[in-house]
Amino acid sequence: MRKEWYIAQAYSGMENKVKEVIEEKAKMLGLSSLFGRVIVPEIEEIDYANRKVDRVFISNEAELYTKASKYVKKGDILAKEPSIYCKKTGVVTEVKNYRRIIVETLDKKYSKTFVIPESAGIIAGLRTGRDIKSGMPFAKSAAYECDVDGEIGSIEKVKRVVIQSSMNDEEVYVIPVKLFDSKTLRIGAKIDSGKKLANGSEYVAKSSGRVDIKEHLMRKEIKIIKTNKSKLFPGYVFIEMIYTQESENLIKTVPYISTLLNVGGKPIKLTLKEAKALLKLVGQELVEQKKLPKVRMDYTIGEQIKIINGPFELFTGKITKINLEKQEVKVTITLFGRETTVELSLAEIEKIE
Repeated sequence: MRKEWYIAQAYSGMENKVKEVIEEKAKMLGLSSLFGRVIVPEIEEIDYANRKVDRVFISNEAELYTKASKYVKKGDILAKEPSIYCKKTGVVTEVKNYRRIIVETLDKKYSKTFVIPESAGIIAGLRTGRDIKSGMPFAKSAAYECDVDGEIGSIEKVKRVVIQSSMNDEEVYVIPVKLFDSKTLRIGAKIDSGKKLANGSEYVAKSSGRVDIKEHLMRKEIKIIKTNKSKLFPGYVFIEMIYTQESENLIKTVPYISTLLNVGGKPIKLTLKEAKALLKLVGQELVEQKKLPKVRMDYTIGEQIKIINGPFELFTGKITKINLEKQEVKVTITLFGRETTVELSLAEIEKIE
C-alpha cells in the first residue's frame, strides 16, 4: 500500500506541537513505516511594523552569494568584495585612520561616500540609520560636512594607505581596519606591483529575513527585510500515511487533534492535484517555470478561469478582485474541501473557453 495525504484538524496554535508528537509517537511505537511527511504549511510575510532594516553597500565588482527575494538566515554570506592588490611597485608613504560613511539620499535613488580623517574629530552619535541633512558636520573640523539630505547607510573604520612609485605617482588604497595588515603596510615598506594588500570584505547577514537588492550608479545595496511566519492553513496539519487501524489509533491518541477531516466518518484523502499543490507551496516540489502566453486584460469579476502556472496549476476558480495596475487577480478555488482565496498574476491564468 502506498502512503496518501490526510488532514488533521488541530487546536489553533498547536499545529507544530501536533506535528512533533505524531513524528515522535510513530518512531516510539515502531510505526514509522506507516507514516511519511507531516507538514504544517507556513508563509513568510514582510514585517511592516519592524522599521529596522539591516543593509550593506557593496561595489559593483563584489560577488553576490544571494539574490533578490531569497530568504537568508543570520550568519549567511551575502557578498564578498574582491581582494585589494597593489597597482604599481612603490613605497608606503602614509598610513592614517579614516572613517568611511555612506549616505543614502531621501529618495533612495542615490548614495554618496565620505572618507574623513579621524584626526578631524569625528563627532559622536554617527550610526547606521541616523537621518542627516545637508550642512550637518561629520567632524569637529568645519571642513567635513554632509552635502545631501538622507540617512546614514553604513559607517566603517578604515585605513587610508598611500603608496608612492619611483615615478612619484601616488596610489591611494582604502582598507577596512579589520582587514589591515600592519606588518606589511608600514611606513617605508616597499610593495611590489600585484602584491595582495588585503582580502576582500565579506558581508554576512546580521539577521534573518528576505533579501532586497537595489542597483545604484556606483554600488549595490543589499537589504535584509525582517519577516514573520504565519500558518497558511491555520488549524490544519497534513499527514502522509498508510491508513490502517494502527495509524488511526495513533492519530486518535495525539493531544490537540480534534478530528481527521472526514465525510460520513470516512477520512478525506487529498487528490493527486491537491497533494502536488501542497508540496509546491512548502517548497518540497519544484514549480516548473513555463513560457507563459501573452497577458489578457479582459477579465471580469465573477468569471471562471483556469490556473496555468504555479503551485495551483490545473485548478479552476472564480475571480473575486482585479488589479490591472499590478496585473494581479484574487481567485477563489476549492482546496482541501474548502474555499480558499489565492493571489495570482494575470500571466498565470487563462479564460475557460
